[in-house]
Amino acid sequence: MIGTTARSTLAGSTRSKQTNQGVPMRRFTSKRFIGALSVIAVLAAAGAAIAFFTSSGTGSGSATVGTSTAWTVGQTGTTGPALLPDPAIGTGNIQTKSYQVTNPSSGSQNLKQVVVSIANGNGSAWSSQADNTKPACTAADFSVGGQPVGQSWTDTSLSGDYTAGSSQSGTATVQMIDNGANQDNCQGVTVPLYFQAS
Repeated sequence: MIGTTARSTLAGSTRSKQTNQGVPMRRFTSKRFIGALSVIAVLAAAGAAIAFFTSSGTGSGSATVGTSTAWTVGQTGTTGPALLPDPAIGTGNIQTKSYQVTNPSSGSQNLKQVVVSIANGNGSAWSSQADNTKPACTAADFSVGGQPVGQSWTDTSLSGDYTAGSSQSGTATVQMIDNGANQDNCQGVTVPLYFQAS
């Protein structure tokens, strides 16, 4: 019994030694290898997830700009006596014409000036001559804005930026001047004013 037990113990010891140094160590090595592969795979996957390329590119587009819109300008009222031949500019029978300038555009526009003259509605020279035996009545019989007869008057008092749809009002004076000649053809006429905003 003692001998048998000793051999069994020895055998068991031998088996134990083989167990400690044999198969389990190979299993441990295999687990480390698999674990290392797993780590590498995770790192590779993470690298693939965050990897990217950088680049650049160009493109083009366009925008359309509108055009300016003609100002709306015209007379809105009159004050003062009827015109009669006056000896000098600035005294006598002077009429004051009020007018208004409007920006009809949908955007802002800048007004530089308004030029007022005695002319037809299209800007052409005006005259009236009911009696052909006498001199025609023309712009040369009148002063506008205190200017010498026959000349236009430039109003810059309303200059500036006008927002869409905004307007401002101004005034201009008109006076008939005695020219030393027969001016009968001016009697009773309606003298046209021409406003040019720019």
